[in-house]
Amino acid sequence: MSEAIFPLLGSLVVFGLVLPASAVIVKLVFVALRRVETAGGLHASSGLRYVLLVASSAVPLAWFLSASLQQVVTGDAAEVCAALHAPGACCPESVLFAVVLSVLVALRGLPRLASTGRFGGDDPSESAREARRRIDRTIVSASMLGPLAGRIILREDAAEPMATVGVVMRRVIVRPSLVAHLDEDELTAALLHEGEHVRGYDPVRYLVAWWALAVNPVGHWVLGDELSRWILLRETHCDREAVLHGGSPPALAQALVRAARASMRPVVAGLCTGMPTALELRVGLLLAYAERAPERCCRSPALRLAMLAVGAALLLPHGTGTRVLDILHWATERAFPWR
Repeated sequence: MSEAIFPLLGSLVVFGLVLPASAVIVKLVFVALRRVETAGGLHASSGLRYVLLVASSAVPLAWFLSASLQQVVTGDAAEVCAALHAPGACCPESVLFAVVLSVLVALRGLPRLASTGRFGGDDPSESAREARRRIDRTIVSASMLGPLAGRIILREDAAEPMATVGVVMRRVIVRPSLVAHLDEDELTAALLHEGEHVRGYDPVRYLVAWWALAVNPVGHWVLGDELSRWILLRETHCDREAVLHGGSPPALAQALVRAARASMRPVVAGLCTGMPTALELRVGLLLAYAERAPERCCRSPALRLAMLAVGAALLLPHGTGTRVLDILHWATERAFPWR
């Protein structure tokens, strides 16, 4: 039981102190960012916002996981471990610490990850077959919709009227009833919107951001509003790209309004994600695009930058040492009598 002190208590310190402190620090950075950015700079800072959201939890966790393994490789764990080990013996506590952290992180997100991979096939109904014929004709008629060929699934029981899902295999789930209520321009604009979600790997982006906040005990409480702002920025980006690729702004606005009649979830890469105020903003922007065409905005490599930050955190202990983890290991064990 003594050798479980550091893996369990150390993990409690990471999740109970380190991650909440990291979330608060990142929140302060967001507050400072809003003081300096202008309305026109919101999209320019979208990538930075995403990296900060993911890094708030992923970077500390990656560092502690890597540092614990570095302790094992170098043998430093035995030097600070309160347990008695034979000369040259390996202290297993750092390995157990890494395992506990990994299990807690996995348990929080794996059910959601598994659910994103369950698509099913088209509904066998006549309405689904008619919707399939319409969508296939629309994809053939618009060259920019080519990437959506073979990716559309028609299901009336879909959680969203139209949304892009899937991590490894990205698919667009569409309700046949929505297709029946859209005219050709509206359907084309809506599919162009989803095409940008597909090209941007947005289901992966959304899942990583959700996971990063979910493993942090105060993540959604402290940073949930920042995640909502980033999602809104991402959705308006997809709206703008749909217009730039030939979609009609009023038609897309009408498609958003029609889709809004169905229930919505907050973290889905879909046609109509968000609360009514967000929908009003998106419709207002689209109507403005009808008067003045939007300017093209560069695609931010936010997901790659976030993964680079995590990769740097994984490599850092191998170059700078594991002093912080050594202190945590030493302090947690000596907080209890060894014998």
